[in-house]
Amino acid sequence: MKSTQPLNLPAQLSIGALAVLGFVGSTLIVAHSGFETSPRRGGASTFVPLPEAYIMAGIMYLMSCVAMLALLRDRKVSLGVIVAAFGAHLLAAVLLVRFLAPL
Repeated sequence: MKSTQPLNLPAQLSIGALAVLGFVGSTLIVAHSGFETSPRRGGASTFVPLPEAYIMAGIMYLMSCVAMLALLRDRKVSLGVIVAAFGAHLLAAVLLVRFLAPL
């Protein structure tokens, strides 16, 4: 099996931004029980409620996890560190949802 080259700094920053933006975006969707979209040419915005928004939030959380896994695998960390990172990711998501949820 060929060894792969490590990711360069711009690739690491791009993947890190993907992880952070996916995490924050999905957390905001869950915390506010959905999201609103606005049409291109003006008009009233449309609210997407939680059942449909959960699909979008799930995809974004998964995107964030895959990006985090790519960064961790590039550093060649152990399986224990990967499991701990995903546990911290889950805990941070739960705490951020509780913090951002409207009262």
